[in-house]
Amino acid sequence: MSNPTFTVRLAGSAASFPNTAGDTLLRAGLRAGLGLAYECSAGGCGSCKCDIVQGEVEDLWPEAPGLSAKDRAKGRRLACQCRPLSDCEIKMRSGPEYVSTHTPVRFQASYLGSRAVTRDIREFRFRANQPARFAPGQYALLDLPGLGQLRAYSMSNLANEAGDWHFMVRQVPQGRAGKLLFETLQPGDSVAIDGPLGLAQLRPDAPRDVVCIAGGSGLAPMLSIANAACLQPGRRSIGLFYGGRSPADMPVFNDWLAEPQRVQVHAAVSTEPPPEGDGWTGERGFVHELLARRLQGNFAAHDYYLAGPPPMIEVLVRMLVVDHQVPAEHIHYDRFF
Repeated sequence: MSNPTFTVRLAGSAASFPNTAGDTLLRAGLRAGLGLAYECSAGGCGSCKCDIVQGEVEDLWPEAPGLSAKDRAKGRRLACQCRPLSDCEIKMRSGPEYVSTHTPVRFQASYLGSRAVTRDIREFRFRANQPARFAPGQYALLDLPGLGQLRAYSMSNLANEAGDWHFMVRQVPQGRAGKLLFETLQPGDSVAIDGPLGLAQLRPDAPRDVVCIAGGSGLAPMLSIANAACLQPGRRSIGLFYGGRSPADMPVFNDWLAEPQRVQVHAAVSTEPPPEGDGWTGERGFVHELLARRLQGNFAAHDYYLAGPPPMIEVLVRMLVVDHQVPAEHIHYDRFF
């Protein structure tokens, strides 16, 4: 029996799009080429809030953190967490800036294996039977067997004809997705991938130098952006800033950079050393403090790409915009939770 297809209309415009059962309102709209507002597409950021003007929808995650109590009281939903049960009309933000560079598609990929990045981060590699089309800095949704929820992970590699998709994942205690990836998934297993998604991609036409700032598994999209920037003729400067808690959280950067001589790496650990020392001879402190020391006031000459824990992103954006008057349009990141 085929899945029913419903029509979704955007209130206040002539736009509409088909939605086949199983697709959320957000992903169906993006697949249709519409610019629906979003960032994480996983229920956390709240950028895809919408009002259901007419029709009926199924809420896949009523407790999603992207909605406040006030939002719920007003009947708002998250387009990334709703599937239509009938033809419907929705009201939500939209614009050309949200149109996907590459139309997101859902496909199966085979798990190839993984390799260590740091003590608790591994890169997991998958291969599909179609070329991998995405922009540096984007992410995809993984539908892991038995999980029941999609998980968003950024690609650490570049688009390629072989169909390879690489994701760096941090192992979190009690994390269900991490347990499946680190302990259960075996080479040859099939995983559904939906993507690409995300708006914090490399702007290849921007004339400014590139600064990538990462913490934790946010390293993945920053490596993709840095490696892609190395391929651009005339790119003047590429900086990669990385913050970790301890020396064990530091990757061997040259193992992951296609042209290490082109990328200026700046790394810092945030913890103080024990009395006996920890072997770290580099910078200490938070990554935003390291950024302020190294750029030395030359903030306007760069485009900034950010990925990492939300508190890190919040501090960096405030520092760049408020303290150093960097235009918001020069700062690129997708909010996650």
